[in-house]
Amino acid sequence: MSLSIEAGKGAKGHKAVDSEVSMVPFIDLLVCCISFLIITAVWTQLERLNLTQEGGVDPIGAPEPDQARLSLQINDAGFAIADGAGSRIAVPKVANGYDLARLGRELEALRKTVTRARLVVMPEDGVRYEAIVAAMDVALAARFDDLSLSSAAM
Repeated sequence: MSLSIEAGKGAKGHKAVDSEVSMVPFIDLLVCCISFLIITAVWTQLERLNLTQEGGVDPIGAPEPDQARLSLQINDAGFAIADGAGSRIAVPKVANGYDLARLGRELEALRKTVTRARLVVMPEDGVRYEAIVAAMDVALAARFDDLSLSSAAM
């Protein structure tokens, strides 16, 4: 009895176990994933708000002596801008919600009087997230770049 091995078959008539795996589909998938991650990484920087949290360890440090510390309080009645000297500017709500246009005008007028200021945004419990972010956007538009977020009263 003679044992013959046909082409493409192993011993005893079984299929050959070794075969070549094409790496081209894996490389294509890898290139697509890397391209997607690189393209979307740019957009994450545009949607980020740079702020610190008051009350804990502050990475920026305490305000400098010539830097004013202002607070923007957000509650159900509207906005209130206060400073350490005791002056307070109230921006009440209007019929359709928070008066962001007036808040912007008040912050721009205040920005003309102070050269360097840290603005602490202090929302009360129950204030919607959209109102907090809108107020921070208005503050950034008024060139208050040093923003902090706190829940404690000043």
